[in-house]
Amino acid sequence: MGDSNVDFMDYTRLGSKKFLRQDETLLRSIFYQMLRSHNVKLANKAEVVFALSQAWCSSKETDDFDELEKYLVNLTPEESLMIASTFSNMLNLHNLSEDVQSSQQELAERIGEVTRERGTRSTDETFARLIKEGKSDPKGDAIYKALCEQKITLVITAHPTQALRRSLLKKNADIRKTLTALHSNVKMNQFEKTDMLDFIQSNIEAAFRTDELSRKKPLPQDEMRHGLSYFQETIFHGAAKYLRRLDTALQSIGQPALPLDHSVLSFGSW
Repeated sequence: MGDSNVDFMDYTRLGSKKFLRQDETLLRSIFYQMLRSHNVKLANKAEVVFALSQAWCSSKETDDFDELEKYLVNLTPEESLMIASTFSNMLNLHNLSEDVQSSQQELAERIGEVTRERGTRSTDETFARLIKEGKSDPKGDAIYKALCEQKITLVITAHPTQALRRSLLKKNADIRKTLTALHSNVKMNQFEKTDMLDFIQSNIEAAFRTDELSRKKPLPQDEMRHGLSYFQETIFHGAAKYLRRLDTALQSIGQPALPLDHSVLSFGSW
């Protein structure tokens, strides 16, 4: 299991490479420990490739690149395949840590935990900026009128382009949610933290032991089912949350909530 002593509530790290690196190091250490428990030889080779890659990325020297190339060329086809799979999993974990870093940064800026260093996606501050810049009257009537007339249609297509398995996407989502919870939950004892880290470890291992690609060519019907799964797992919750936030932001500038017979969002398919 990874380091359970990580300070997940250190807001001074937000927005920095240190924050991202610490999360990434945690996930990578859990991954390596899992890999070593199954195949010590593969884990050692993966660590060598990672170290050689880091050396070249830092120096950009031809000699370092040649050393990396020489090591990779000497791998057997079977070893090359496993190394590629290993780094694919590590890249997925890196992407998850980036997602968590971005969401935590945005949350901390929105509630004033850290100084804002970029533009905001906050609905409240967007309304305030529109009024301040004179793009709406001080009472926000123009904003309310525009929202009552606005209609955004999100179109779900059925192109068979998703290669990753849904089970793998779900495991990655569980890792991301749990890592976010580790940062967000201030009332958490050592047992609860360890339990969450164990859950991350089990999902990392399950993802590594899952075939990354669907070996059967997907049909348009399969992609349609995959698209509908987003409604159940994401859109039903996310859209409702956004619309409630929109009503709250309108009330903060003295405007009523949007009419019940009008929805800013709608969904279609083709």
